[in-house]
Amino acid sequence: MKKAILALICAGTLVLSGCHGSYGLTKKLLRWNGSLGNKWLNSCVHFLLWVVPIYEISIGLVDWLVLNTVEFWTGSNPLASDDSYYQKDEKGNSVAAVKNEDGSLSVQYTTSKGETTNLTLQRDENVVRALDAEGNLVAQYEIDK
Repeated sequence: MKKAILALICAGTLVLSGCHGSYGLTKKLLRWNGSLGNKWLNSCVHFLLWVVPIYEISIGLVDWLVLNTVEFWTGSNPLASDDSYYQKDEKGNSVAAVKNEDGSLSVQYTTSKGETTNLTLQRDENVVRALDAEGNLVAQYEIDK
């Protein structure tokens, strides 16, 4: 029995070595928890998700064992694609962003008055470009390496 367990551990170490992925499910779960409301509610739900082993299942079983292994062998995580971001400030301004399949980022900025601006961010090596809805260059930023 001990030899079988040792063999499984060794095989798992060889098969899963270098398998550090994007942890898409865990990030989505943490993002959801952070969007519930005030800091007290977020903290209580965070605590409950550790007590009821939701985080353990998300991180240990689903993300690490299944999704990150799929990402390691195929190059993409099924839950990390179409990754999105949303933030709203205290004045009512908000920004929403979605990662596109081609690697670009679609961004929508909405002011507290309801005025919206749509941009697409593209990155080529050390240059980030912001394009408007018609594809015209609005801004360009060079990243120092």
